[in-house]
Amino acid sequence: MAKREIQRTGADTFRLELHPKIRRLLADLKDMTLSHIEEGSPASRRIYPIAYQGSPEMEMDFEQLTRKPLAHHHRENLDLFGDSISKSVLSEAEALAWIGALNDMRLVLGTALDITEDQPLVDPSDPNYEGHVIYDLLTFLQGMFIEEIQNMK
Repeated sequence: MAKREIQRTGADTFRLELHPKIRRLLADLKDMTLSHIEEGSPASRRIYPIAYQGSPEMEMDFEQLTRKPLAHHHRENLDLFGDSISKSVLSEAEALAWIGALNDMRLVLGTALDITEDQPLVDPSDPNYEGHVIYDLLTFLQGMFIEEIQNMK
């Protein structure tokens, strides 16, 4: 059986074996994502749902009610993710924060790269190729965490 980077080891514990360079990359992406959230940059728009596409007034009211709590939630996940980035054993709460943080990083990076669901394979000569590879890595890690969370359910 192949070694898995993320594996449930108990009812609420997970083993995390990532190369130090991947951990450093993830820490940098966490910082980048936090700065986009803090600044309200266009790259962070996908982490905030749009409820009223056809009504700017209702959308503004919805955003005023939800933006601050959502930003707080994203920051909490990213902070817990950052606090546990060097750990080799995670609690279930930390694993869930990783899922949320990886998703936020994916959404911000995907928005910046204009990635869509039906995106064709990117040519290695594309100037954004590295970003697409990182996006795929985030997707892979998030999927592994979700799979391991579901293993006990």
